[in-house]
Amino acid sequence: MNTKIYFLTITILMIVMGCQNGIMESVGKSDAELIEQIRSASKVDISMNEIPSQSQIFLESDNEYDALGAKKASGLGYEVELAGSGSRFGNRKEFYFNLEGRKLDPYDYGKGKDEWYRDKDDWDREGKEDRKCFDLVLPVTFIMPDGSTVTVASDDEVSWAEIKAWYISNPDADERPALQFPVDISFDEDETMTVNNEEEMRETYASCKSDKDYCGELIYPVTYAMPDGTTIDVASDNEDSWTEIKEWYENNPDFDGEPTIQYPVDVTFRYENSEVSITINSDEEYSDAKVQYCSSDRD
Repeated sequence: MNTKIYFLTITILMIVMGCQNGIMESVGKSDAELIEQIRSASKVDISMNEIPSQSQIFLESDNEYDALGAKKASGLGYEVELAGSGSRFGNRKEFYFNLEGRKLDPYDYGKGKDEWYRDKDDWDREGKEDRKCFDLVLPVTFIMPDGSTVTVASDDEVSWAEIKAWYISNPDADERPALQFPVDISFDEDETMTVNNEEEMRETYASCKSDKDYCGELIYPVTYAMPDGTTIDVASDNEDSWTEIKEWYENNPDFDGEPTIQYPVDVTFRYENSEVSITINSDEEYSDAKVQYCSSDRD
């Protein structure tokens, strides 16, 4: 597959969530507006070394969270999913970066709109960027970089002091302590589960999503119009269903246009623990719906 076909294939996949308006420019937007657009846009999974070096340096300086994965929203920026480690274990948050790699501030609403937020303490902002997914059922044991182990008996400063002391005594160590499996985690007083390895733990973190993560899902099948006027039906949101469109671009290398979604389509929005399915008849209606449902919890 040549470079042009590969690029178009990635573009097609990003259309799934409704980015039919072409590549959007982030110039002139406040950080909060850009974050909302990245959240609601279709994103492509990328490796951590594909995000800008400025973002990588910022993430490496965070010693309380580990990166779960990264996604790119074309023309907008990057979303990086983070999982808490150490005393933050069980927490999850997302950081957002612009295309150049600068971390976006979710409380920057533009000139004249965010002065109140700028007066707030950094810890207050930080607390609102993460959320609790689950709690470790203590005691748990951590394996330190030198192979020694430290057991944390309870979730208080004294119990975590031994791990902090180890790093003070080993200032050259840059590896995080590894959790010794299996461990039990709790979601509430009535629901607990056993996690047996790192892969299961990553899956548990991945399942912890906010309402915004689910905002705007197309109800299949959906029809796309190709640049030559033909149409292709996509039956579901999986890789096999996109085979016919990929093959079309392989067989038509001289076409540069993108496929366009054919209205009307049905879209399910999930927000504030509610769900609504509506019929969308145009790009404008889809944009209005995203503003109404995907930004409904922003002050």
